[in-house]
Amino acid sequence: MSFWEKWNKNWNFEKKMGYVIIWTIAVIAMAAIGLSTFSYIMSITDQNTRYVSDQLSILAEDYADNLEQYKALTTSIILDSHVQEYCESDTRQELYQERGNVYSTFLNMFYFQHNANFIAVTNERLNQYVYCGNIAVSESGFEMMYEKDYAESMQAKKKGTLRVNFSNNYHKGSKYTLTLYFPAYSVTRMVSSNGMIIVNLDDNLLTRFNQSDLQYSSNLYLTDVDGVIVSNQNEEQIGKKISFAEKVEGNRGMFWQGSKLVSYQRVSDWNFYVIDEVPAWFLYQNYVSTILVLVLVTLAVAIVALTLARNITKRLYRPINKVVSKMNDVSQGDLRTRIELEDMDSDGRKLADGFNIMMDEIDVLMERVKEEQRQLDRMRFNALQSQIQPHFLYNTLECIHWQALVGGNQEISTMVKALAQYYRICLSEGKDIIPLSMELEHVRNYLIIQNMRYGNIITLAEKVPEEYLSVRIPKLTLQPLVENSIYHGIRVKEGVTGTVEIAVVESEGAVCLTVKDDGGGMEPEQLAYINQNISDMERDVGYGITNINKRIELMYGEQYGLSFRQNEGRGTCVEIRLPGEDGE
Repeated sequence: MSFWEKWNKNWNFEKKMGYVIIWTIAVIAMAAIGLSTFSYIMSITDQNTRYVSDQLSILAEDYADNLEQYKALTTSIILDSHVQEYCESDTRQELYQERGNVYSTFLNMFYFQHNANFIAVTNERLNQYVYCGNIAVSESGFEMMYEKDYAESMQAKKKGTLRVNFSNNYHKGSKYTLTLYFPAYSVTRMVSSNGMIIVNLDDNLLTRFNQSDLQYSSNLYLTDVDGVIVSNQNEEQIGKKISFAEKVEGNRGMFWQGSKLVSYQRVSDWNFYVIDEVPAWFLYQNYVSTILVLVLVTLAVAIVALTLARNITKRLYRPINKVVSKMNDVSQGDLRTRIELEDMDSDGRKLADGFNIMMDEIDVLMERVKEEQRQLDRMRFNALQSQIQPHFLYNTLECIHWQALVGGNQEISTMVKALAQYYRICLSEGKDIIPLSMELEHVRNYLIIQNMRYGNIITLAEKVPEEYLSVRIPKLTLQPLVENSIYHGIRVKEGVTGTVEIAVVESEGAVCLTVKDDGGGMEPEQLAYINQNISDMERDVGYGITNINKRIELMYGEQYGLSFRQNEGRGTCVEIRLPGEDGE
C-alpha cells in the first residue's frame, strides 16, 4: 500500500497532524540550520579573506620597497664616475687604472648593503670584470654561472631594463639568492650600454616571506607574471609553474581552487605576484564548535517545539477522539451510547451535542422503521388475503358463465366471461409488469362490458404491430386511460358513439404508446396544467392518471411517463413513454 493510500484510508486525524507537525518542524529546523550555517560561513569567509588580502598587501608593499632599494643601489653604482670610466675604457691600461677605484666603490657599497654577497661590473668591449664580494669568486661561481644566470633572468618591471633572477646557480647551489642585472648605460650616451652591473643578494624579505605566519596554515608563493614560482617554502617547487596560472590576472584577486582559497597580490608595478593558498578546513576549524552549538541549539528548540505541538494536538484532538470512540461503539451495535459533555470545550460540546441529537433521531427513526415494517407486514398479509377473494370471484363468475351458456343466455355469458377475464388479468399472478398483449386483452374485456352496458357505442381501434405485443408494460396502464377517454372525452350518452385508438411507435430508443379519443377534448390551459403537475400527485389532475404516471416514473425514471396533447382533429391524445428493450 502506498503512502497516500495509508494517509487517506488508515491514518486518523491525530496521526496525520503529528506527521505534518513533525515534518514541518523538521523542515523549518533544517532550513534554520542551513541558513544560519551558510550565513555564518559566509561571514567567516569574508572576514578571513579580507584578513588574508590585507596581509598579502602588506607583504607585497614591503617587498616592493625592498626591490626599489635594490634598484636604487644598482642605479647609484651606474652613476658612479669610476664605474662609468671603467665601462667606457677602450684599453687595458685605462681599465687597470680604474679597476682599483671601482673596487673601492664596491667596498663602500658593502657597508650600506649588508645582505649583498657580491657586486660585479663588466666591460663588454674588453670582456673584463671587477668582482667584489664577501666570498671568493671561485666560491660564488661568478665566472662560470654569470651568463647562464643572466639568460634565466626576467624583466623586473613592466617598463625598464632591470632584470632579476631567483636561483641557486651561484654559491655552488647551496642557497637561493636574488641577482639583479642592470645595463651600464653611459651617462652621456644613454642609448648605449658598455657593460653590466651584477648585484647578488641574500634577500632577507624572502626569508621572512617563507617563514611568515598569516595566522593560518597557508602556502605562500612568489611567482613571476607567467606563474613560474620564484620563491616558496618548499625549494623543490621553485622554477615550476603553478596549475592555476591562467586565473591569476590583474593586480589582486581571490578564487577557490579545489578545497583551497587562493589569494594573490601583485608587487606594485614589478612583475611578481605574492600568492597565498589556504585550505578550507583551516579557515573554519576554529568555528566548528560554534556551528555545532548552533546546530544543537536549533535541534533542542525543534524537539521542544515538537513536544509542545504533540501535546497541544492531543488536547485539541481529545473531543474528536471521544466522538470517534463513541462512533466505534455505534458501529458495534450499541445505539444507546452517548457522549458526556464534561471536560470539553465549546467546539467539543457542539460535536457532542450533535452526536447525541443524531443518536436520539436514530432511535426515533429506528422505532419508526420498526412500526413501518410492522405495517408493511400487515399490508402483505392483507394482500395475501385479498388475492383469495379475486380467485373466488372469477371462479364464481366462470360458474355463472357456464350456467348462462347452458340456459341459452348468450349476453349474460359474454358479460360474465369478460368480467372473469378482467379480474384474472387484474390479479395476473401478482405480477406488476405484464406483456402489452395481455394489457390489450384487459382493455378489450373492459370495452366488452362497457359496450354491453351502453349498446355498443365504443369502437376500439388497435394499431399495434405484432413485434410490439411482447413489450413489457406496468399492469393497469391502458385501461384507466381508456376509461378516462370514455367518461371525460366521449361522454357516454345514448345514441352517441365514439372511437378509442391505441397505437404504438418507437422513438429514440423508447416505446411510445398513444391512447386517442374523438371526444370533445380539453382546453389548452387544462392540458398544460395536467402536464405540469402530473408528477406532483395533484388531486385536481386526477388520481388515476397521476397513479399511472408515478408508477412508471418509479419503475423506469422521470424521463418516462405520461404527457397530454390535443388531437389534430378533435379529442385528446395521451402519450405513454416507456423504455425500449435496451431500457428494460
